[in-house]
Amino acid sequence: MLQSWIREGLVISIAVLDQERIEGRLIWQDPEFLAVERLGSTRPVLIARRHITLIRSID
Repeated sequence: MLQSWIREGLVISIAVLDQERIEGRLIWQDPEFLAVERLGSTRPVLIARRHITLIRSID
């Protein structure tokens, strides 16, 4: 499912342990990290999968 969201360029919301939600486009994934391009930012944020509690599409 995540790979299809990358292809479609959907905007997602990711809940991370003890932090605010991160919103943006999922642009890359590997077994340990997700790369999210936040709205209005020029560089992606890397998020460790082990810290993620929820991922949902908001498009």
